[in-house]
Formats: sequence, C-alpha cells, structure tokens
Amino acid sequence: MSRGGSRKGSGRKYKFGEPLAEIGVPSSISNDLIVVIEYLWEKGIRGKELIDTLRSAEFRKVRKYDYAVSAGTHSTSSVGGDSMNIDYEEIDLCEELINESNKTVILPVMGDSMIGIGIYPGDWLIVELINPLYQKPKEQEIVIVSVDDETLVKRYSREKGEVVLVSENENHEPIRRSEGAIYISGIVKSAIRRNLSKRLPNG
Repeated sequence: MSRGGSRKGSGRKYKFGEPLAEIGVPSSISNDLIVVIEYLWEKGIRGKELIDTLRSAEFRKVRKYDYAVSAGTHSTSSVGGDSMNIDYEEIDLCEELINESNKTVILPVMGDSMIGIGIYPGDWLIVELINPLYQKPKEQEIVIVSVDDETLVKRYSREKGEVVLVSENENHEPIRRSEGAIYISGIVKSAIRRNLSKRLPNG
C-alpha cells in the first residue's frame, strides 16, 4: 500500500489564511518583520491598508534642526545665511510624543481655563490613560478628570485631605473634592497647538 504523497487540505495550516511567499529580505530583520506583520494582521489591518501602514513609517520622519529660531531674544546664527544648511536629525513624532500607543488618546480642548500654561481652545491633548485604582497622578501633573458629570483638564494637587483641581486662569476658581467624588482617567503628556492663525487671548 502506498504511504507517500499529499492529500488535499493536509499539511501546514496557514497563519494568514493563504500560502506564504518567499521574499528577499535581510535575515537580520526577517523575524522582526514577521512579528510586525502578524501584529498588524491580528488587529485587522490587512491588504492595502497593511501595505500603507508599513509605508507610512517613511513619512513619519521629519527633520529637526539644531538651530533655534528667535522669539524675542537677540541671537545670531553662527553659520550665517540660510540656517537650514546646518546639521539636523530625523525624528519620528510618534516616538517622541507617545510612549505607549495602546494607552494613549488625543482629546480636543474647549474653554480657556488652562491658557496660563499654553493650552488653548482647539488644541489637541496627548493623554496617557491610567487606571485610578492602581495609578495615582503626581502632585502638579495635568490630568483629565471627571467631576459632577463633566470631563475637565486641570492641574492636580492635594491639600488637607482633599483633591484640589487648579485652573491656569485667574478667572476660574479651584475645584475642591474628596478623592472618592472624582475620577481621574488620564495624564496629559503634551499639547498640540492647532489654531495659530487665530489671535489668542491677551496675545
């Protein structure tokens, strides 16, 4: 009786639902490349979207120059002429601004209670989500907090057993609550200004 040969449907089960192609990539990155593709595939990023995602890494790089522009102080460029001819480095803004993407969200701002530290209406806040049962904000950190069915951005502080939520605008009084009366969902890591064409208050 013959024991060899192949049977339809037998053999390797394909992880991606189809046969794998052999492609020429450096062996030093082949394993990491497979891990990345598997990760994206499991998140539902497939086909053209997956290809676009891999290509997008090239366009996330931007040039950061060592030369600082003057915003009021007198300074001169040591290189003279076109400052864009000096050294620069390419940086990935996602890597610079976001530590853990699965714990990070962007929230738009409305209102003027935080303009004292440069957070204006229309800005985007990059927020790292926390579990308040296990993580507590540090003193003076900027937090996203729910108070009386309203979600706010405030500076966190504690005083005499109470949580004090401080605005950065003298027209807004501090909010004082017991710790159990508020819910802190995130810590603001940075802000992105998006309305430079608009005149800012007192600007």
